[in-house]
Amino acid sequence: MFTFPRITRRRRRPDVGPLLRVPAFAHGDPGRLAELARHTDILRLPPGRTLVRAGATARELIVLLAGEAAVLRADGTRAVLRPGAQIGGCELLGRERHAATVVATSALEVVVVNGPAVRWALAEGIAELAPPASLSASRPGASPSPRRDPKPTVRLAS
Repeated sequence: MFTFPRITRRRRRPDVGPLLRVPAFAHGDPGRLAELARHTDILRLPPGRTLVRAGATARELIVLLAGEAAVLRADGTRAVLRPGAQIGGCELLGRERHAATVVATSALEVVVVNGPAVRWALAEGIAELAPPASLSASRPGASPSPRRDPKPTVRLAS
């Protein structure tokens, strides 16, 4: 009589490396981040891909790991997001809509964490969402700021 060999499956622990590169989760305990990692996706997106559209309901937190994206507002304000930038965190917590459209200007690598997982991580003390940082923006006719970056700084609500 033939018997099938017993197959044992080993559950791999989710990779928390990308989450440790996200400022909101960088201080988190790797064991707890493994629980959160089950609710995240790492995506590679081509240039020209829209990450979020203005007016759409925020359902997840998106963090840029590599590449750049442009923020386009209805009033014509433009800004550039670089690695470490968070998209949708504040709107997600307030259950609001996105204030601007974000489009990839180069190939992107992003971490996407679903909304309930972000709320759980904040409640458990695994995450800290900071208010939106200043974005370097380019506005026609604006004078350069005194900082090292010759582009003026505009504060956008994310």
